[in-house]
Amino acid sequence: MIKNIIRFFIFFLTGFQLSHAAPINALALKNGCRIVQRPATFFTPTAFSARIDAWSVYALQDESETSGWCSGAASRAPYVFVFELSEDYSIKKLAFNTRCQKEYKLISAKDIKVEYSITSAKTGFISPATYSLKQDTINTFDCVPVKARWIKLTILSNHGNPQWTELMEFEALGDPVNPAAPVISPVGVWNTDFEWVSINKTTDGIIYGCYKWANGEMYLKKQNRNKYVFTWKQNDDGQKGWCVLVMNKEGTSMSGIWGVNNDTTKFGHWEFTRLQNAPYKCSNDLTVAARIKEEALAAEPKLNVMIEVVDKVSNKAIPGIIDLYTIENFYQIPSGDGMYTADVKVSSRVVVKTFLPDYYPSIDTFVVSEAEQKRLYVTRMVQLSKLKAGSTILLQNLLFARTSAELSPSSYTGLDQLVTVMNQYPSMIIELSGHTDNVGSAKQNLDLSKKRVEAAKKYLVDKGINPDRIKGVGYGSKYPVASNDSEQTRKLNRRVELRIITM
Repeated sequence: MIKNIIRFFIFFLTGFQLSHAAPINALALKNGCRIVQRPATFFTPTAFSARIDAWSVYALQDESETSGWCSGAASRAPYVFVFELSEDYSIKKLAFNTRCQKEYKLISAKDIKVEYSITSAKTGFISPATYSLKQDTINTFDCVPVKARWIKLTILSNHGNPQWTELMEFEALGDPVNPAAPVISPVGVWNTDFEWVSINKTTDGIIYGCYKWANGEMYLKKQNRNKYVFTWKQNDDGQKGWCVLVMNKEGTSMSGIWGVNNDTTKFGHWEFTRLQNAPYKCSNDLTVAARIKEEALAAEPKLNVMIEVVDKVSNKAIPGIIDLYTIENFYQIPSGDGMYTADVKVSSRVVVKTFLPDYYPSIDTFVVSEAEQKRLYVTRMVQLSKLKAGSTILLQNLLFARTSAELSPSSYTGLDQLVTVMNQYPSMIIELSGHTDNVGSAKQNLDLSKKRVEAAKKYLVDKGINPDRIKGVGYGSKYPVASNDSEQTRKLNRRVELRIITM
């Protein structure tokens, strides 16, 4: 639940749903929640940063499992937070992440109280409920639906740490009380963290704007109820990016998140307060219609690709940067939680290359079906093997023609990967094991598997790897990984595997 932030970004970059199949986290920054009362905090949020700082109050709301809130130095419980929701919600479930820093014992919040108000941030709080949180888990509590515009969280104690208290995430799940509320126009001048922002609307309904900071411009891309997704660019420094802003029900403020370029793994917080309803004159007033029209004509449908990279044994997500290739283009995709996503030109196949720390590199080619191309969305999983003694790894694309031990040129890429790894780990010793299908006699297959291992070993030695670091063994057809009933599956049994003996 808390780690689904990447799926949210796919949601807002590819389109909005008109109704929600699941409850909304009303406390999330992306849903327009503001903190109007906060306790002493370890870290003060950095202004103008496209990243939510760990151990700040905003880290309670970013839906990330890797950052959270920490109490201020020399402060003591109770710690009181008051959250202002963008509109009235019916809250049905609460969630608390207590997977805190392992090096600080007994630091996570324990006894807490939650109260709700529809009156103000200071008065009218009702339905107080107390909860006892377990350590190092996601604590969830169903509750009788309660109407709320403000939610007060009081942390009464932790599990025993005498100096610090931490809570990684707080979620309040529910639905808007009035989903059919009228849409409020964002047109006007707003005071923000980045000085003033002016938002305007053309006679044919195009919403756009400008802002003082670095002579910036912004253009509306998506809207759902009172949630607005803009792209922005800055003429003075050339930066560009995106933002998601949610209007409060009174139309007096907007709050949300912003990021740079197309990187949705990192984002900052952006708050707007309305100054006036009439917009300023902007430098893009006369060009906006032509610009939008040109963009619409030039735009091509994009295929949203999501690659989940996980540990083959533990199935845990692996963060980092991967390379993605289509027939025409190359993309480097960063991810903070192992879910890698990019919008690419529609393609019938994608190639994913990984070279992540402590894992054996991989190259995977995925066919994109016509149905996936039509709906502009494809998701695949890549499983990686840990670089450690005892790991067994299939050398990808190292396949042989039947009865042959000759390496084809298509095998070189996979072997070159192994050369790179062995150069990176000079004490690494490996065993190569050769395997065949079951066509022919057992003796012939055993001899053939040994020859295939020798062919792979020779390639590595010719590339400069010491032969003493490479052991070899042939197993013939003894250990198939696929059926031998057809050539399509038999070819998978004609393979060479790598086993790491020492690192």
